Amino acid sequence: MTSPDLASLQRQFSDALHYQPHQLPVAQGVTAPDALLQVYRNNFVMTLTECLGVAYPVVNALVGEECFAAIARQHVLTTPMNNACADRYGEGFDKTMTSLPNIIEAVPYLADIATLEWHIQTVSQATITKMPFPVEALALVTPEDFGNIQLQVSPTAKVMQSHFAICSIWQAITHHDEAALQSLDPLNSEATLVQRRHNTLEITLLDAEEATLIVACEQSPFGNIAPHLLQHVASAMQRGVFTDFTLAHTP
Repeated sequence: MTSPDLASLQRQFSDALHYQPHQLPVAQGVTAPDALLQVYRNNFVMTLTECLGVAYPVVNALVGEECFAAIARQHVLTTPMNNACADRYGEGFDKTMTSLPNIIEAVPYLADIATLEWHIQTVSQATITKMPFPVEALALVTPEDFGNIQLQVSPTAKVMQSHFAICSIWQAITHHDEAALQSLDPLNSEATLVQRRHNTLEITLLDAEEATLIVACEQSPFGNIAPHLLQHVASAMQRGVFTDFTLAHTP
């Protein structure tokens, strides 16, 4: 009988941790093999639950530790790690919540808060662009090429548009402002800008049209963006949302 290679062992061990069928060779000893594996499973779930708690503190505060641990366990067992760094774990936690109807019925905005908190994680880990926006070069673009301008959004800026008051909820809980939390209407639609500038993380309530413009710029040149949205370009530039531009010549 040949010994399994390292890659095969790693896959089998991952399957075992996630309660999936596996052929992991575990020697019979004083303790049953599955009992030994359960020790690893418990530590595995506990470690990644702690990582999720760090990444999603507002979600944790909204539902309480017991409920959060149950959601986290569901996520850990259904979402394998794709990065060896445990502190990078947590993407897709919002999708895990939407797969749990009882959670979404109780706290309809919870998944959006999770999306916002993951944006905070990705923005916090993104590399800050050191070069200033080329304003002089932009000024040299001819009127004929105006519609071909496509602005590049900084990796340290993320826009979140929601049917719920996610920015107000996040700020109230983060700042332990119970009065603000009780007075706000969670059903008010809000757009939020998550941005890191000069190593400072900023969470800002954003005008809906300005938010729509920034999202549109990620996908389209000016010629494909509604004219009424373009009036918000200057405001978004002042925020430092854009890092560069290209001329997207279309056939």
